[in-house]
This record gives sequence, C-alpha cells and structure tokens, in this order.
Amino acid sequence: MRRPLSIVFAGLVAGALTAAGSFVTTSPVSAATIAPTTTCNNALGNGGALCEVTVINTITSAGGSAAVTVRECTGSAGVPTASCSIATSVLTEPVTAVTQCNASINGGGGVLRCRVDVINNFVGVGVAPTAVTVNQCVGSGESGAIGATIVCSPYPATTSGATITQCNGSGNGGTLVGLICSATGTQSAGLTVRINQCNGSTNGGGTLTVCSANITNNVVGAGGTPTPSSGPGSTPGPFPGSGTTVVPFTVTSIGAPSPGLPDTSVAEKAVIQGSGSGAVVLAGLVLIAALALMAAVRRRQPG
Repeated sequence: MRRPLSIVFAGLVAGALTAAGSFVTTSPVSAATIAPTTTCNNALGNGGALCEVTVINTITSAGGSAAVTVRECTGSAGVPTASCSIATSVLTEPVTAVTQCNASINGGGGVLRCRVDVINNFVGVGVAPTAVTVNQCVGSGESGAIGATIVCSPYPATTSGATITQCNGSGNGGTLVGLICSATGTQSAGLTVRINQCNGSTNGGGTLTVCSANITNNVVGAGGTPTPSSGPGSTPGPFPGSGTTVVPFTVTSIGAPSPGLPDTSVAEKAVIQGSGSGAVVLAGLVLIAALALMAAVRRRQPG
C-alpha cells in the first residue's frame, strides 16, 4: 500500500504546483528610479517608449514628503506600450527633479510619449507662485513646419536655467511626423521642481514626439482649507502629509493629458501585483488535502 500512496501524494503535489503556475503572471520590471530625482526611460534605443510621472509633494514648516507614481512602457514604434510597468512609492522628502526620455528612441520612425504632472501642496506655509519658466523646442524639428508638424506651447521659449526644459535638440533627421510639446503651471521659491525631458531624442527621421509637463502649487491652511494657486476647477481628496498626518486638500486642475497619452492607473498595478495570490491559496489547499489523505490511509493500514 505504501508505494501507491506515495504515487498519489506525488500526483497531488504536482497538481498543486501546476495550479499555482497557471495563475501567476509575470510583472514587467521597471528601470525607472523613484527618488528626490526621479528618472524614467533615458538613453533607450530604437522603437517606442512612454513615461508618465505623477508627483504629489507635501511641504510643511518641518520638512516634506512625496507620493510618486511612474508608468513606464517600451515597445515598437507601432506599439510603444508593448511592455509596461507601474511603480508607486512614498518618499520621506519632496521630489525636486524629474529627468526622463532624454537621448532616447533615436532610430528611424521612433515614437516617444512622455508626461510629468507635479502638484506641490504647501501646508501652513505661505508661498507666492509665479508663472513657470520654460525652455523648449530649441534646435528641434528641422524638417517640420511650425503649427503643423511642430506644435509647441509656449513658443518660442528660450529661458536659460528654466524650471521646465524639454524637447530641445529632438525630432530631427527628416520627414518629421510630429513634435508636440507643452509646458504649463506655476513655480514657487518654496520648492523648485525641475523637469528635464525629451531632449536629444527622436533624431532618426520620421519620428513622433509628444511630451508635456505641468506644475501646480496649492496652499493648504493649517486647518485644512485649501487655496489653489492657479487654474480652474478642483477635485477634493485626501493627501498624505508629513509622517502619518492626513491633510484634506483640494487639487487644482492640472490640465488635460498630452494628445494620445493614456492616464496613469494605480489600479493596473494592483492587478499586476495581486494576480498570483489566488494561486498560492489554491496550492495550499491542495497540499493540505494531500496530507489529510495520506494520514487517513496510514491509519487504515494494518500495524
């Protein structure tokens, strides 16, 4: 009886492992770095790429923190989102720089889509926001036409040492499909966040570059009453402040996504990370059943 029992037990174990394997999906590995200087998809080769970075900084008189989400995709020019990953992180200090999509996709026919949205919430700290400074679309789109295949807003924008520097030295090489870049928002001396993206990229000819950047500064009173610094519309919601404090606030509208750029979805990350949990539970149940069966058969065997 012992040999057939061992065979049955081995079969059940194999079944458990097979069941687990059938449920697990591989999560893409992100090369992005989430830190005070956040990076995504720099120095890539040919094909297509996408980066979406959302930063929510909280600044208080005692310091600050940040909640960051990065969606990073790579693929072909036709399908730049063939392989995607989403990473989220809460930092114990604000993000002060986002550098992405530079020196990338320089092969012919490449597609590069990148976006940065930054929200700075000043809690009990007075700030005086001013219009964001911009340096973009300089030395770019040599074969394009302004207003047709080259759509940059603002344009011209050549401020030295600007807060947003993007789309410079890009979209060259002939037969430009499109260079679409926009920079909006405000900046404050209370926290400077510099965005540097889509520079020295898509220079292989026949390329499409779509990049946008926006910075919004909100002032939140000590009692939680928000005072948006600019922009129409608002969306209420909670925000993780310094430490474990949760401060109610209102986020000023940060503008529509760049053309063709899908929104970042934290829900997608939850699906990716949670896909294997059911397999673990199922495998555990099968193994328990196998052990119970083996114990029952042994009790019935003659001593």
